[in-house]
Amino acid sequence: MIPVLLAATLLAGDVDAPGLHRAVRAQRGRVVVVNFWATWCEPCVKEFPDFVALARERKDVAVISVTIDDRADRPAVEEFLKKQKAPFPVYIKADGNDEAFINGIDTKWSGAVPLTIVYDASGQRTYFDEREITRAELEKLLPTAPRSAPAPSRVR
Repeated sequence: MIPVLLAATLLAGDVDAPGLHRAVRAQRGRVVVVNFWATWCEPCVKEFPDFVALARERKDVAVISVTIDDRADRPAVEEFLKKQKAPFPVYIKADGNDEAFINGIDTKWSGAVPLTIVYDASGQRTYFDEREITRAELEKLLPTAPRSAPAPSRVR
């Protein structure tokens, strides 16, 4: 028998607005950062490595990413993600009415990217902005990372 190797997909799948809200709720108890982006958006591409670094360094924070690229652009999205090696789920916006998706995420959203939304551990939105965000700005929005307890000292 010849083993069959299955190629791992770089995308977590398609997501609509209700599906994204479920994904955020599934992380209750953790701070959640949601980033909306596209491969054709220069500020999005510029800030994406900061989300990758945040996810690698802050295990107390859940990062969820959604590309609004068209399905026809999936190869470009996957090539970008292959280079980025994102350690968090990256979804592609499901087919359907763009306006319904935008309003389903938030009626204040114009549809512009990048968009970053931060939810606290109780699921309440604490930040919403349609602009490029730096890692330093993002860190200021998040609670201080928990520090591991120091090793007990030995008394001699």
